[in-house]
Amino acid sequence: MKAFQIIAITLLIISGCSKENYNPGFKDIPVVEGYLHASQPLEISISRQVPYTKEAVYSSDNLDSLNLRIFDGNLFYDLIPIGHGKYINPNINIREFNTFELEFYFNNLLVSTKTNVPEKPKNFFSSTSNIYLNDDLFSVNNPNEIEFYWDNYDESYYYLLIENIEPDPIPIYDNDNISNISQMFQLAPSQSDHYSMKTRRFSYYGNHRIILFHINPDLASLYEESKNTSQNITNPPTEIKHAFGIFTGINADTLNVNVMPQ
Repeated sequence: MKAFQIIAITLLIISGCSKENYNPGFKDIPVVEGYLHASQPLEISISRQVPYTKEAVYSSDNLDSLNLRIFDGNLFYDLIPIGHGKYINPNINIREFNTFELEFYFNNLLVSTKTNVPEKPKNFFSSTSNIYLNDDLFSVNNPNEIEFYWDNYDESYYYLLIENIEPDPIPIYDNDNISNISQMFQLAPSQSDHYSMKTRRFSYYGNHRIILFHINPDLASLYEESKNTSQNITNPPTEIKHAFGIFTGINADTLNVNVMPQ
């Protein structure tokens, strides 16, 4: 399971932060994109806004020469630029419950933020691991729903991402536009401890990876914000000082469901 899969939810949001910020009094404020996924390598991306004004003046900061630093308790790490505004450090061990802080200077301002890494989801399971479907979308012989369950005693935020992992998946239903249907889809974040999904949402036969993400409230809020106007996105509900974007911790667990012909 790769940390980049979280981008399936937030790509539009980050695009909104970086491209919809029209402001006559434009200030060159960076856009931060960082998902601290437990047990996965750390990567932080820094980009610039693209304002709708020809009079915008950018700072002299080079996106590949910023001095990014991550603090992990009493430890600190300098991040290594790898091009295109991306920074890494393979020595950083992202663990659940840890708090990480990010700092760097941009346009003579100190950009700073912090996040904690949530606990790995507990007792994640599904009502079945095998689903049998025929190619009639509304057939009464097809099972109607599949249920997913997990512990959520503190009403944390979770969301599900479902991905067909077959190299050459076979479509379930006859559809001329089946090639345009993604092998991956996600369900909106919630504070529930279960989710009931219609089986007709599956578009392909084969093995599916079901990933349950435990996320922080800032990412859940950003998801909701993305469904509103771009004007709202210009002030995203994240806690990054002197920057837009997202810097948040996530954790996940995975199970598999196989969809087979009936």
